[in-house]
Amino acid sequence: MFVSLRSGDFEESRRVEAFQDAVAHIAKLEFTPDDLETFRSETTITILPNLIIGHGRHSASTAIRTAQMAADMEDNVMFHIPLSGGYSMQQAGGVQWELQVGSVYLDPNEIPGVVKFSGDQTDAFYVSIPRAFLTPATSGLNAFMQQSCALTPQWRLFRDYARSLHNEAGHLHSEDLQLYATHLQDLALAALGANRDAHELAAGRGVRAARLKTIKADIEQRLTQADLNVESVARREGVSPRYIRGLFKSEGTSFSDYVAQQRLLLAHKMLCDPACRHLNISQIALRSGFGDLSWFNARFRRAFSMSPSDVRATVFPR
Repeated sequence: MFVSLRSGDFEESRRVEAFQDAVAHIAKLEFTPDDLETFRSETTITILPNLIIGHGRHSASTAIRTAQMAADMEDNVMFHIPLSGGYSMQQAGGVQWELQVGSVYLDPNEIPGVVKFSGDQTDAFYVSIPRAFLTPATSGLNAFMQQSCALTPQWRLFRDYARSLHNEAGHLHSEDLQLYATHLQDLALAALGANRDAHELAAGRGVRAARLKTIKADIEQRLTQADLNVESVARREGVSPRYIRGLFKSEGTSFSDYVAQQRLLLAHKMLCDPACRHLNISQIALRSGFGDLSWFNARFRRAFSMSPSDVRATVFPR
């Protein structure tokens, strides 16, 4: 789910008031501009399974989370990461922090507080994670809560992954989004110094995801080669064929089925491509990596509910 809050989207005559109402309803904040005439604010929010990511740009203004608003918040921890400019943050029971580029602030959502954005524009990134998913790092979480700390390499990885996910979420399938949300939670655990077992679990998931991505890239590069098999990929990647089979099994498929699926998609693309119109079905099957024409035809029909000839006839009717 994607939400956009832009002051410029509201009717000019009641722009500030309408924006304030929307922010109070969606973000649980009272927003007050320093200058009603020049005020500009825009925030884009991506809502994923057990994860919220936001990117905001604000002119000079004050945002207040009242006690009532804080009571209505979920039990989440919000990570504030300034990207440009700066702003101050103070929550009940804590001191005032000046947040600058190169820092991260851990905000317990259930505590009231005040944020003051200064200058012509402040650019900030936000990630909100349910506290229950951060319990393996309770000691680190408690140590950093309501404080600003420097961006370590672990925090930079967290920030960069979150920004990439925020930018690409609209182009990803729902099952992928669940996986990537888990990766970001794991990166938060690593940055917070989770206990060894939790850290190894998080690191293991991240390593497996990265390894699978590399293996899929290897397959894509050699998709049209007839000798593409799990043994050759394993040799190039320096892992065992069993390990690769296990990676694909964890995704609910197999190495051979994944390769076949990618080859079928390539064949379908070629059948619809005017530049490949001079090729017959057998040639397209061979150029897609299939050595057995009858097997290709059977798999193609099962995948697309049409024969290769039917697809071509539909795209290029005579």
